[in-house]
Amino acid sequence: MSLNNDIFLLISEHLYDQSDQLNLLLVCRDWYSIFLPKAYKTISVDAPKIYPLSLAVRKNPKIGTAIQNLSVDWYHSESEPGNDYDVDGLVETLKQAGDVADDLAAWEESLRTGCPDAWLAVLVLSLESIKSMTLRFSHSPYFLPMVTRIAANGNLSSPKPVLQLLESVDIWEDDPKQYYLANELLPFFYLPAMRVFTAGGVCEVDPGIVSLKAGTSTIRKIDLGRLNTNNGGNGFAEYIISCANLEIFDYQHDDKSIWGEVYTDFCPLLFYNALCSQKHSLRELRLNNNGATGQSGFDEDTKEFNGFGSLAEFHQLRELRMPLRTLLQFGSSDRPKVSLLEVLPPSLEFLNLAHYHEEDFDIVNKNLQTMLAQRERLPNLKRIEIQPYVLVMTAGAIVHSTNFRVQESTQQSFLPFDMACREMGIQFGFSKEGNCRLTTE
Repeated sequence: MSLNNDIFLLISEHLYDQSDQLNLLLVCRDWYSIFLPKAYKTISVDAPKIYPLSLAVRKNPKIGTAIQNLSVDWYHSESEPGNDYDVDGLVETLKQAGDVADDLAAWEESLRTGCPDAWLAVLVLSLESIKSMTLRFSHSPYFLPMVTRIAANGNLSSPKPVLQLLESVDIWEDDPKQYYLANELLPFFYLPAMRVFTAGGVCEVDPGIVSLKAGTSTIRKIDLGRLNTNNGGNGFAEYIISCANLEIFDYQHDDKSIWGEVYTDFCPLLFYNALCSQKHSLRELRLNNNGATGQSGFDEDTKEFNGFGSLAEFHQLRELRMPLRTLLQFGSSDRPKVSLLEVLPPSLEFLNLAHYHEEDFDIVNKNLQTMLAQRERLPNLKRIEIQPYVLVMTAGAIVHSTNFRVQESTQQSFLPFDMACREMGIQFGFSKEGNCRLTTE
C-alpha cells in the first residue's frame, strides 16, 4: 500500500536537520519530487557555500524556485582562491542586473576570482520565490547596488521576478569598526512586497534626505534595536517617512557613528519629527529604552535636538518604551516640561519608563498617581513598568540580566503605587533590561 504524499510531507516536518531533509532526495525519483520544495525552502550557508549553491540552482532551476528563506552568514567581498569558478553562460544574466559595461566587466572578473558578494548577486537573480533574507556581512560592491537598481527599475530585464516577493530583510554587521550607511539599505524599502526591515550596524552621517519617497513603502516594521549598534544622526527620517503605514518602530542608540572618528549623541527630536508622519498607524514605539542616552562628550551639535513632543495624537499607539526624561522633555534641565497625561494617547495599553533614576522619584510618582486619579484619560492601560538605570548584582556573579536585581530602596518607594495599580486592575512591575549601571553587594 502506498502512502499519500501529504503523509510523507508530514513525516518530513519532524526532520529538523537540513542534511536529513536533503538525504531524503537521494532515496528515489518520487521522493526527490515530493521533498525538494520542503528541503530547500529554508537554506543557510556561509561564504564558501554561496558558489556551490549558485551552481546547483543553475543546473536545477527547481531548487531556486523552492528557496523562500535564505540566510547567509559572514560573507564578504574578498576572493575565495583555490577553486575553479564556472562563469560560462553568465554574461546574459549579468546584463539583466548590470548597469554599464565597466561594471559588468568588474563583476565578471570578481566571479572568476570567487568573490562571495558577486556570487550572491548572481544567486539572488535565480531565486524567484525568495521571501526573507538574513545577511551578515560588511562590504557589498555587487549585491546592494543590484538591489538599488531593482528598486529603481522594477524587475530589470529578468524573465523571473527578482526580489518582487521579498517580505523581510535582516541585515547586520557585528564588527564595531564596520558599518552600513543608511542610504545603502534604503532601496529595500521600495521593493513591492517588503513588510519587515531589521538591521544592525547602520549609521547616518549625511544630514540631508537625498532620495525620499514619502509614504510609498509597504514596510510595517522597522527594527533598529539590534545590540545597540545603530546611530541615527538624522532620526532615520528617510526610513520612517518613506513608510505608508508604519506600525512598529524599534531604535536603540549607539553613540559611535564611525569608529574612532564620528560620535553622535541621541537626538530624540529628530525621531519625533519623522515619527509624526506615522500618527495614523504606529502601534508600538520602542525608542532608545535600552540604548545610550547620556552625553558622549564628543558631540556638541545635538543639544538643540534633546527635546521631544506629544504622542497624544498617535491614536493607534498601544505600546510605548522610552527613557522617562525623553518622554517628559527634561532637555538639559532637572525638571520636566510636560506631564505624562499631556503626552500619552488614550489608546495606550503598555508603558515602560526607562532609565529611571532615584532622584526622579517625586516627579515620576506624582505623574503616575495623577494618571491613576484620571484613569478615564487612559482607559486601555493594562501595564506600567519602571526600568531603573541602577541595578544590583551579587559580587562574583556572572554579568547577565538574570542576575540583576532592582535596588530594595526603589522597590519600597513604589509599593504604594503598586497597591493602587492592583486596585484598578493595572499590572505594575520593574524591567531589568537595557543600558544600566551595576552596583554589587
